[in-house]
Amino acid sequence: MARSSLAVTLLSAALLAAPGLAPGPARANDLYAIYPSTETLRQVQLAALDCGRENSAATCDRARKLADPLMDHPLLSGFCKDALWGVVQIAVTEQSNSLSRRDGIDAAADRVVSSCRPVSKPVAKTDGAGGPGGPDSTGGGPPGASGGSRPSGSGFGFGSGGR
Repeated sequence: MARSSLAVTLLSAALLAAPGLAPGPARANDLYAIYPSTETLRQVQLAALDCGRENSAATCDRARKLADPLMDHPLLSGFCKDALWGVVQIAVTEQSNSLSRRDGIDAAADRVVSSCRPVSKPVAKTDGAGGPGGPDSTGGGPPGASGGSRPSGSGFGFGSGGR
């Protein structure tokens, strides 16, 4: 009996020590995660701007409370999480509401919206027609046209063939 409880204890310790092995809350929700709306990101930005302007505990706490849960979002990029971390770290009250304090908070708030935009992926072409110089470019078209291979006689006089 003692041997099996030791095995269970060691297995649980191993799962806790190796975060990739145990399904955590973020891993369980990865499949169902929805990218945060533009309105949500805008609320974080506006709350941070309010904190910079008013320098009150209520506004700064609100900015941090809106930004902090997004730090664990599985779909947000590292740049976005850096911007959110900047809001969490810099949105605090101080004795004087100096211009440098407000500028720092405003810059962090602006980075949230600009860094957290959803990235649209380019649509792959299925007909095999790549753009000029792409992997599927065949060099078709009239000789000397852009995007294709040139005959040996064209260019700047180099390799002019039989002339």
